[in-house]
Amino acid sequence: MKVQGSANGWEVLVRTDDDDREGFSFLDIMDRVDPLPENFENYDNFKEGVYYMCTHSGTKIGFVLKFAINEMKTVCREIFEKTFQLNELSHVLKFRSEDFELRNKLIDQLAHKMYQESSISGVKGWRNEKYAIWVDRKPYALIERAMAGVLGIITYGVHINGYVLDPKSKRIQFWIPRRSETKQTWPLMLDNIIAGGLGYPYGIYETVLKESIEEANLEKSIIEDNVRAAGVVSYLYFTGDISVTTFDKESDFIVGEVEYVYDLKLGKEVIPKPNDGEVESFSLYSLQETINALKRKEFKPNCALVTVDFLIRHGYITPENEPNYLELVARMHRKLPFPTLN
Repeated sequence: MKVQGSANGWEVLVRTDDDDREGFSFLDIMDRVDPLPENFENYDNFKEGVYYMCTHSGTKIGFVLKFAINEMKTVCREIFEKTFQLNELSHVLKFRSEDFELRNKLIDQLAHKMYQESSISGVKGWRNEKYAIWVDRKPYALIERAMAGVLGIITYGVHINGYVLDPKSKRIQFWIPRRSETKQTWPLMLDNIIAGGLGYPYGIYETVLKESIEEANLEKSIIEDNVRAAGVVSYLYFTGDISVTTFDKESDFIVGEVEYVYDLKLGKEVIPKPNDGEVESFSLYSLQETINALKRKEFKPNCALVTVDFLIRHGYITPENEPNYLELVARMHRKLPFPTLN
């Protein structure tokens, strides 16, 4: 993709001969996040290796792999059996208790035991932060963030695209942070200017303000004056190949993700700065530099997707330069199979 100036001064993306020869499509970025086909439930390996976690009344709320169930039974069988009722025949893992507080107490005990003794590496990244499972727009259970993959729940976050638009030249630049090398996930990869999980009990906009201060050292007034809600992307995060995987390893976890997207237009005088150790540095990227970084897979996968969403909404990625435009837009807004926050 090559950036060119248009007759009216705006930058446009032009597809090159190399793009056509290589078969480049921004759909590749979508495939890094969610390659699951719509009919994933029809695959025999899915039927064999994946169980549905359900509420006590039978509402489906998560994907739990059979090997993860076996790991929980091995590490903390007593707590596991107090928390869940397992039906091997129907591949259902159901919460036993009707009481919100008791469910939370038991699942917290289970999570701590897994953190202490499990061989599943993701659980070792303990965050001391709770994610809510939402049913009928109310929290059904509060889960330690590090257990989200094990229980295959829907998680929520906020992602903000920070940009500077020159009013005269109409050139756009993006504030792109590089993640700290000490981050538990995706160290040193590129990110959106601000991003964070929606930890309970914080609201969506409340998280926007909190993360803006924590990650980019931006004053509350700057955010309130310039940030704009810009939609949402939703997908089932999965890194395997459903045609061959046996769902017997951690990389086969399936986690629903909902990212509330915001745009933050900043003046040249506003410079974000690392604040909480999660960001190595912030840099201004031109449109061409941003496109090149996307093609080189330098972004954390879901941050790449949020950046692509911005480029679509602002008219840079179009049906003329993206051969899979309709499929890309549709797949970025997947209907998730479980109840959601809103």
